[in-house]
Amino acid sequence: MRGILYVVALPIGNLKDITLRALETLKEVDLILTEDTRSFLKLQRAYELPAKRLESFYKDVERRKEEKIIELLKEGKRVALCSEAGTPLLSDPGCSLVKRALEEGVTVVPIPGASAITCALSVSGFNLSQGFVFLGFPPRNKGEFQKKLAKIPLDLPLVLFLSPHRFHQETKILLECLGNREVLLARELTKFHEEIRRSTLEELSQLENIKGEITLVIGQAEERRDSLLNFEVDLRREYELLREKGLRKREIAKQIAQKKGLSVKEVYELIKDY
Repeated sequence: MRGILYVVALPIGNLKDITLRALETLKEVDLILTEDTRSFLKLQRAYELPAKRLESFYKDVERRKEEKIIELLKEGKRVALCSEAGTPLLSDPGCSLVKRALEEGVTVVPIPGASAITCALSVSGFNLSQGFVFLGFPPRNKGEFQKKLAKIPLDLPLVLFLSPHRFHQETKILLECLGNREVLLARELTKFHEEIRRSTLEELSQLENIKGEITLVIGQAEERRDSLLNFEVDLRREYELLREKGLRKREIAKQIAQKKGLSVKEVYELIKDY
């Protein structure tokens, strides 16, 4: 008899934001996979959960541990997959394990709950009737970030996570690519220092020394920006023109970088597969 893989949402800050069903599931499973065992122990103590076998399951080890976990599930074990906080797989480890479990015929059961994404959207005040776009954490490479932004529909709200250490740099890129759009800054959601602030990209790009976990909701554009939508098309066109002149990729990257104000490395990463 196959086991069950439960995908369990945990609180994103306030420990009271956990469902009765999640607590019941965590009491009954044979193994709990968690991105951070220290964080989970706080929840365990708060609700006097029985001592369970905990196993760390973060990005650098998930593929290595996957086979063993699948075997346990095939043996009939019940396993809970948890992120450090919030709903698993939303910019957190676990995608490969869930996919493999489904392929192996293992029952996968979602235990819904808190998510920084839905939490921020619910207080954003933006029209979500047509949907929204979720980007997770932006690429560290400026050129890759610009390329990703060029592909998104501008008539939908955009949700992403920002690191406080890169907040100033990333909000400037967003301002440069998207224009001065209205935003909702949701910082330290459900925690003691929670901040919900309606602002603009221009105002946020001027902030310094911001702290905490940040979810940013960017409102839809009032007008479509052709220069952004055609970013990749223009890049490809420039590449082809320079290629026809007999230039090599390194030389092409250098010329485009000078023109667009990017680093040669960033441009080369964008054109290396052309």
